[in-house]
Amino acid sequence: MKRVRKPRKKSNFVPNIDVDAWLDENPQAMISCPNQPGQLKLTREACAKRYMTANEPRWSNIGAEPFHIFVFKMNLVACRKCQTGAELASEIKVKAA
Repeated sequence: MKRVRKPRKKSNFVPNIDVDAWLDENPQAMISCPNQPGQLKLTREACAKRYMTANEPRWSNIGAEPFHIFVFKMNLVACRKCQTGAELASEIKVKAA
């Protein structure tokens, strides 16, 4: 006797966000990263956080680590000497104080 498969419940939550419209309404929220390929768009806070993380001593040496840590460190290399990240990091530190 073959079992009848019951379909899973379908989730009613489907976000209905028009990304282009949101970006047009909030142009100051996202910036284009000058150092990352593909015209990466990220928030000002994320840019500052990447800059600060890239300049932490524990992420400065790239060596023979597990692959996921190596990839993480390599993604932060472009953020180390970024002027935009430095400016945003100093702004965020001033806001936090």
